[in-house]
Amino acid sequence: MMRGIRKIVQCLLVVSLTQSLNAEEKTPNVVFFLVDDLGWKDLSCFGAELYETPNIDKLCAEGIRFPQAYTSAAICSPARVTALTGRHSLKLGMWNHHHTLPKGQKILPHFLKEAGYQTWHVGKWHIGNEKQKTMPTDLGFDVNIGGWTAWGPGSYFWPYNWKPNGKSPKRTSVPMLKEGGEEGEYLTDRLTEETFELIDQRDVEKPFYLNFWYYTVHNKKEAKPEVIEKYEKKIAELGMKETFRVDPKTGSKLLSSETNALYAAMIESLDDSVGRVVAKLKEIGEYENTLIVFFSDNGSTTDDVPCAPLNGGKNSTYEAGVRVPAFMVWNGHIKPGTEYEKPIFIGDVFNTVMDGTQQQIPAGHPTDGTSLLPVFAGKDLEPRKFYWYFPDSRPHWGQRANAAMFDEKTGMKYLMFFTGDEDELYNITEDLGETTNLAAQKPEVVEAMQQQLKSFVKTYYPSLPKPPGKFKVKTAARLGL
Repeated sequence: MMRGIRKIVQCLLVVSLTQSLNAEEKTPNVVFFLVDDLGWKDLSCFGAELYETPNIDKLCAEGIRFPQAYTSAAICSPARVTALTGRHSLKLGMWNHHHTLPKGQKILPHFLKEAGYQTWHVGKWHIGNEKQKTMPTDLGFDVNIGGWTAWGPGSYFWPYNWKPNGKSPKRTSVPMLKEGGEEGEYLTDRLTEETFELIDQRDVEKPFYLNFWYYTVHNKKEAKPEVIEKYEKKIAELGMKETFRVDPKTGSKLLSSETNALYAAMIESLDDSVGRVVAKLKEIGEYENTLIVFFSDNGSTTDDVPCAPLNGGKNSTYEAGVRVPAFMVWNGHIKPGTEYEKPIFIGDVFNTVMDGTQQQIPAGHPTDGTSLLPVFAGKDLEPRKFYWYFPDSRPHWGQRANAAMFDEKTGMKYLMFFTGDEDELYNITEDLGETTNLAAQKPEVVEAMQQQLKSFVKTYYPSLPKPPGKFKVKTAARLGL
C-alpha cells in the first residue's frame, strides 16, 4: 500500500516539475529565411563545389537538413503564398508570378500578431498589391522594409533603379530604401542592416517573427566586383571550363557547370548576411530560443546556372524546378546534424511555425501542410502526394507547359504535357535525374496517376487564371474540360 502511494507521489512530482519547466520556457522567436531562385545544389551543404557558404553550412549542421523539400510551384509568388498559408497555391487561384494573394486571406503573421508577436517583413514580397490591400502591413506585419509588387530590383546596387527625379520604372525598384543609401551599397547588405535596426529596437518582453525574404539570387544578377573577381580567379585556378547540355525537346543550350563567378559572388553575399543575422541573434541572447527556417522558393534559372544532377530548372516541374534546399534549426528541439530523407513541403512551414509557437490553426483555415515537430522528434510523416501545374512554356529555360505529380508511397513521378509531347514517368527514388522515362513500360501506373492529377487540377481549374494563348485550348482538352 505504502509502495503504491510513494509511486503516485513520485509521478505527481514529475508532472509538477515538467509543468514548471514548461511554464518557464520562453516563447520562441521565429526567423524565416527565404531565398529567391536558389537551386537545390547551390549551397556547399547540399553539394555545391564552387560556391562558398560557410555560415549557412554551419547553421545547417546545427539543425535538420531536408534533401527532398518540395515547393508548391516552380515560380516565386505561388510558392511564397503556400509558405505563409499552408495551402496549395492552386487552391488560392495562383500558378504564375503575375497572380496575387486573394483579398481577405489570412496569413502566418496575422495569427502570430494576435498571439503577441512582433512581426517584421524584410525584403521581397511580390504576392500582393496596394489596391487589394495585400501588402505586408495589410496582412499582419507591423513593419515592412523593402516589400513591394516587384519580383526583383532594377539593380542590386543603390539606388536600386530609382531615377534622379525620384521616379522609377514600374515593378523594378525597392521602395523605402532609396533614402539613406550611398554609392556602392549592395541590397543584400542593406536589408541586413535594416534587420539589425528592427532587432535593436524591439520590445524585449515580446517574441518576434522575422520574415527575411531575400531578393537575391533572382535576375537581374549583380554582385560586388571584388567578390566576382575572387571567383573568377578560383575558376581559373581550378581549371574549370564551361559545359552545356542541350534540352532534347526545346533545343535550349543550358549551363551544366559551376562556372558563373557572378552567381557565386551573389551566393557569398547571401551567406555573409545569414551569418551576420545568426551572430546578431547570439549577441542578444536569443539564438537558443529561435526557430530558424531556411528555404528557397523554387529552383534556379538554367541558362546561366547549372541544376545538375537534377533535370529542369525554374518554371519546370522536373526536380530542379520544384526540389529546393531547406533546413531548420531550433536549439533543444532539433538534434544537430540530423537529416530527414523523406519529402517535406513548403506549406509545412506554416504548420510547423504555428505548432512550434503553440498556436492553434483555426478550423476555418484548412491547410495542405503538416507540422514537422514530430520529425524533429525522430518520427516519420505519413506518405503524401505532391502536385504541380504550370501551363506555360519558357523555352529559354527548357520548360514546356505541363502538370505533374509525385507519389511518395511509390516513388513514382508523372508529368502530363500540354504541348503535344508524350507523357513521362520516372522512379525518383532510383532515378533522381529523371533520365529514364518508364511511361511505355508502366501504362497502368501512368493511367492511374493521370486520373489523380487531372482530378486535382480540374477541381481548381475554373477559378484559376487561364493559360496563355494556345495553351488555353490544349490544357482544357488534356484535362477533359
